[in-house]
Amino acid sequence: MANSDKDVDVFVPDVWKEDNCCYSEGLSLDVAKKILEAAEKEAKRQGLLMTISIVDSGANLLALHRMDNAALFSLQISMDKAYTSVYGKLPTRDWHGFFSSGELNTLFFHERWISFPGGAPLVRDGKLMGGIGASGATAFGDMSVIRAGMKAGGFDTAQVDAALAEMKKQM
Repeated sequence: MANSDKDVDVFVPDVWKEDNCCYSEGLSLDVAKKILEAAEKEAKRQGLLMTISIVDSGANLLALHRMDNAALFSLQISMDKAYTSVYGKLPTRDWHGFFSSGELNTLFFHERWISFPGGAPLVRDGKLMGGIGASGATAFGDMSVIRAGMKAGGFDTAQVDAALAEMKKQM
């Protein structure tokens, strides 16, 4: 016997229905699309082929964008940068110093932990809403691409701005 639409609704928990019990306040697919659009625009401006990943506040993949002909390795790396930036609550670049100093036990890091530039937490009004990661270019290119996306999404870019300023001095 076929179920009517009314019968099917009975089996859907209320928390699964639209606008009820959202995973990540403020970081929607629409915001992710704006971030990706601005990040790709910056990548194209620089002549870069990138993969950009966005995760929510639980480090679950929300959006992934691989530009045509971007290196295949950049898929996993961009996701891991976004993941690390949420779990670590810092730009991925900042973890290199902690790791290389020997102050943290190496067991602290796991297979998805990335400690080089190109990932940053998405923070607005002091709240961690997700993370962004980009891969496929130099450290400076990756960082400038995520900065463009963060700015378009209305997220705090202070940590990334500081890192980019420091990188420019070293160039």
